[in-house]
Amino acid sequence: MYNALAVMKLLKPQWLVPFAMVASIVIVIGFQILNFEPLNTPADTPIISSKLIYIVKSDDLSTQILDENSAILVEYPKGEETFVSTLLTVVNRDRTKRNIDKSSPLVLQEKGDGRIGVFDPASQKEIDLMGFGEDNIIIFRDILEQ
Repeated sequence: MYNALAVMKLLKPQWLVPFAMVASIVIVIGFQILNFEPLNTPADTPIISSKLIYIVKSDDLSTQILDENSAILVEYPKGEETFVSTLLTVVNRDRTKRNIDKSSPLVLQEKGDGRIGVFDPASQKEIDLMGFGEDNIIIFRDILEQ
């Protein structure tokens, strides 16, 4: 017959913490050995159009998007902080952490599935802009159509 009290006396709460730690370590090692791929990685889609751009802060602290010939495509005055200013801050922070020149260009890309992203060739990082809302993306969509 099954005696619950005897089983309860054998299983002590102090054993749960070491058991959970060992189980966690075994699971992590298992994932590393089996090399599971992330489930949410999007498939590579072809690039439909791309454009080389520079996002810079000018001497008067306005944010500018320049083309490869340094012609101003879009300019935002100092008081009008926009999504572009935030994007520049993120890219520059990443470049600073990696000791990469902040003046190198970015590649604005539109992919086959309609997504728009900014690729930084210097750091090999891509920022997918679709998660930031249509109002913010329309700036870059207009630049690609020029």
